[in-house]
Amino acid sequence: MITILIPTFNEKKNISIITNSLLENKDLENIITNIIFIDDNSSDGSAEELNIVSDKFAKVISVIRKDQSKDLTKSILLGLKLVQSKYVCIMDADLQHDIKAINIFYNLIKSNKFDLIIGSRFLDNSFVNNLSKTRKILSKSGNLIGYTFGIKNIKDPLSGFFMIKTSIFKSISKKIDTEGFKILLTILVILNKKIRIKEIQINFYSRKHGQSKLKLKVIFIFLKQILKLFLKKIFLKLN
Repeated sequence: MITILIPTFNEKKNISIITNSLLENKDLENIITNIIFIDDNSSDGSAEELNIVSDKFAKVISVIRKDQSKDLTKSILLGLKLVQSKYVCIMDADLQHDIKAINIFYNLIKSNKFDLIIGSRFLDNSFVNNLSKTRKILSKSGNLIGYTFGIKNIKDPLSGFFMIKTSIFKSISKKIDTEGFKILLTILVILNKKIRIKEIQINFYSRKHGQSKLKLKVIFIFLKQILKLFLKKIFLKLN
């Protein structure tokens, strides 16, 4: 069984849509233990919307992270503390991730052949053509950065859509001291070559509601994450 962890920040219009889509999907209704929303103290009324869906659906849990700094990684780690299921799936609230892939993730990971399933945007090279220039640059830099860190067989180390064994995720949670939107990259640096990984191509849809979080500040935080991971990589080698 799986828990879906969904960090949110100013995603009011998407909360009910993604909740209904997940819980009304026949392939998922019997395998979802909980949906946990971790909201970064949004200013658009997301908290009220989360109260509505959590009152309506017994499987939905909502948490408001009231720290002054907004951070997706910290939100995910907060939500992870509440997870009791065997597997946990991380996804965004912006409706760009295809929920149909979750059942594929689950069938792969429950076979016990893999510890981490990554939803990749870039296994199919033609898919890159549909991305904005900024996302294309990030995707190419992601591959280069991953290769530099020794992550050579993963096409999308910056994916925000993946499923992992809860026990493994919790075992390294205290080692995750980076910030930003790319927690998977940190996980891969910490666990590289120690876990079995499967990457599959996913559909990646355009955002319909809300605004993209890909701004200059986010890119700056990403660069800080890269620097911190380089230092961590050096430390791991020395020890």
